[in-house]
Amino acid sequence: MTAAEVQNPVLEVGVATHPGKTRPKNEDSYFLQPRTGIFAVADGMGGHEAGALASSLLTGALESIGNPASAPDLLARLEDRILRTNGRVKEIGRERGSVLIGTTVAVLLIYDAYYACVWSGDSRIYRVRGDEILQLSRDHTEVQDLVERGFISSDEARNWPRRNVITRA
Repeated sequence: MTAAEVQNPVLEVGVATHPGKTRPKNEDSYFLQPRTGIFAVADGMGGHEAGALASSLLTGALESIGNPASAPDLLARLEDRILRTNGRVKEIGRERGSVLIGTTVAVLLIYDAYYACVWSGDSRIYRVRGDEILQLSRDHTEVQDLVERGFISSDEARNWPRRNVITRA
């Protein structure tokens, strides 16, 4: 890469979502704002009430981030919006009779030459470079915790009956 390419990298941005293999309804929401360096996908937790609402509340909250003054400011603004949305989602769950509502999230933040990957749940972040695809995030799931603690192998995890039990959302 030339110095000009490092200073002004070309970003190819696109988005596609799919409801998955289990449920007919897609509860994904996304927010792409290259101008401020925010790229996010929120996946409403299927099987629970109002997953689509939770994911859209989160991506909607990202619209208010505005123009950050620095990379740490951008990260702080993101964390603030996630925490506020989490509180609102919990409040809605209580209003609906203590039902569980949630969303996972995967976010890439870019500010000048800095970047941060932020995620919760099993929404993943990958780096695609040339012919290589590398998973950067770690799933926040019950089965991933079991693998990391040595209770089951990676091979056993592929067929684990509760593979998608989220530990953070």
